[in-house]
Amino acid sequence: MDKAFRKEISEKIEQGEDVSLSFKFLDPKSLMLINSIMAKHLGKMDHIFLLNSIVTILREVVVNAMKANAKRVFFYKNSLDIRKPDEYEKGMDRFKNEIIGEFEVIEDDLNNSDYYIKMNFTLAGKDLDVKIVNNSPILPEELARINHRIKQAKKYNDFSEAYEEIQDDSEGAGLGIVLTILFLKNMGIDPDLFKLGSNGRITQTLLRIPGELRPSTLTNSIRKEIVDDVEGIPTFPENIMELMSLCNDHEASIEMISGKIETDPALASDVIKLSNSAGFVAGKRIDSVFEAVKTIGLKNVNAILMASNARRILDKRYANFEEIWNHCNRTAFYARHIASILKKQRLSEKAFMAGLLHDLGKIVLLATRIELVEQIAETVKNRKMRTSTVMEEISIGISHSEIGELISKEWNFPEYLVEAIRYHHAPLSSSEEHRSLVEVVYLANMMVGVSDRRYYYYYCDDGVLERFGINNEKEFNDLKDKLNAKWEKTTLE
Repeated sequence: MDKAFRKEISEKIEQGEDVSLSFKFLDPKSLMLINSIMAKHLGKMDHIFLLNSIVTILREVVVNAMKANAKRVFFYKNSLDIRKPDEYEKGMDRFKNEIIGEFEVIEDDLNNSDYYIKMNFTLAGKDLDVKIVNNSPILPEELARINHRIKQAKKYNDFSEAYEEIQDDSEGAGLGIVLTILFLKNMGIDPDLFKLGSNGRITQTLLRIPGELRPSTLTNSIRKEIVDDVEGIPTFPENIMELMSLCNDHEASIEMISGKIETDPALASDVIKLSNSAGFVAGKRIDSVFEAVKTIGLKNVNAILMASNARRILDKRYANFEEIWNHCNRTAFYARHIASILKKQRLSEKAFMAGLLHDLGKIVLLATRIELVEQIAETVKNRKMRTSTVMEEISIGISHSEIGELISKEWNFPEYLVEAIRYHHAPLSSSEEHRSLVEVVYLANMMVGVSDRRYYYYYCDDGVLERFGINNEKEFNDLKDKLNAKWEKTTLE
């Protein structure tokens, strides 16, 4: 799907025209295009904050449609009659073992078949209708099972409850339906606006996204517990506030600032350690606080002071999550280099600080409900979701990025930092003023995630990639590998 095609679609959306897609196999390019279309529509509706949740729902529906098509192709290829109960049971056992989770093995058969998936995006006044059609008619027993799940899902307000009760998700009639209904409820969209049916020839799913959302009613005790806990987090101690103020004072000398840092051995150690891990000067090892302050600059020292103290407060109050802090250090490194590539030095300093602090909220989230977070992580991995954030929002009623925003406001962080923390998974929701910074942190976080095999390239927003001049997966990987090589060299020095 080249730039000309994407441009044509963009123009249709701008003019309020219908947009249609047709494909037989859901590949990464199709996923990125669906994401782009929804980003543009939701942006015009001023609902961009719904993007991650809506795309997750659409992906769930499309995967189920592809699964239904693949099932028919598999049965035909193996000379099994899907309408005969005994052959259906036999075929489904094999389908689960051979195809579920490994759809690539049937990709060629699907592309050579008569089965298809069509998507249509239509404006209906202020509302947006998304219709997904596949030409494998749903069997009566399948439809009954799905409708039962939908009815059951409307009773749930808690993901952990649904997770425990639903065991069979092999045919898309279990956890996926529950996730969809919970997403809609949490977004303030009436679940009745999600409809699925069949006329004996095709299966059709319709989702209406209203221009005016009703207030969300999904609240629970876990969210209240987290919010109350965040409000009780200690503020930065006076000596740190004084040091951060000195870093912004043009008359303060390097000797004065480094001397004050050295009076706190733990803080001095953090400054030296983070200065080296950030790799400010290739091939040079920083061995003293004075050298760190002189080499990396006061603004970057200020970032390290802020990150170091944030870690001290959170580690003392909650468990020590070394893996998250290491991820933040690496994201900060990537973000600073990405900003430098754009030749925006001032943005580079802010990106470094934002990278160091972007996952503050994850510490609180993990410390509050580790069992639930593990369930979320398993579901995200198994269903290849774009991010855990949407799962956190429906499961707990608050995401780690929103928790991070609460903490950053509690500590009176500057507005650009609050936005980078809040929107590092949803850059299109950030303000125009801070959009460039948020996109840098977003891209850095995604690249670290892809390097760690937690994300896939097609999870990325193609609009963000385009603004960075990244036109395809190879260009993305080239930049990622370049940054990774720099990072590994720094950590080995």
